[in-house]
Amino acid sequence: MSESGKASNKVFAHIAHICRLSANILFILFFLGALFAILGQSPENMKAWRINFSIQLMERSHLPFIGISLYALSLMVKEDRKYRVSFYWKYLTIISTLGIILYVGTLINSSLRAYSLLKQSYNPAVSLNENLKRMESSVVKISSIEEAKSALRNSSQRQGKEINLEDSDNLDSIKIKIQEIEASLLTDQYQTQERQFNEDNRRAKFEAIRYTVYSIIFIIFYLKLALFFNRLQKSS
Repeated sequence: MSESGKASNKVFAHIAHICRLSANILFILFFLGALFAILGQSPENMKAWRINFSIQLMERSHLPFIGISLYALSLMVKEDRKYRVSFYWKYLTIISTLGIILYVGTLINSSLRAYSLLKQSYNPAVSLNENLKRMESSVVKISSIEEAKSALRNSSQRQGKEINLEDSDNLDSIKIKIQEIEASLLTDQYQTQERQFNEDNRRAKFEAIRYTVYSIIFIIFYLKLALFFNRLQKSS
């Protein structure tokens, strides 16, 4: 072989070494990130722990892709290696198998979360009817015109409206106005809370479904890689 050919082989060998080194660093970053995601969240709140695990794993899902590509690319170069090439294919088979295990865990977490969110509905600790009854009971206890006017003034201010109290001298009519305003305020409050709950639930639900679908795709992908690398290992 000519000197230029030997020099080219050395360059390719160095590039292959750098590719494997970079791939190993990416694998380490991925698995350390997954480990810290597991240890970083207290298992006392298992629901939050599962959500955090899935999110952290998905955010790092590109690292093993790049690492496997670099590692496989480095094996295409003919060079003097410390081990037989079958050893390196076996290494990639193990990496792919670990990927399957991790994403099976993510699939279980995400599917359970999606199932739980699909069953959830807005269910406040205290219902609107109960609060309306409490409000009506407290309004009924008002015994003086001045107290009723003060309560009506406060209610109208909370509603963002001004009300004329000069001609209001009938206690029962003032109580009715207070109840109407307070009922409107309570209804608006519950409707706002329900809309916010539905928005949060919809966002979390589709995120869980998205992670479930991604997990299935990743499992299939790593399974195919594991089988492919295993065949290469046996044929090397």
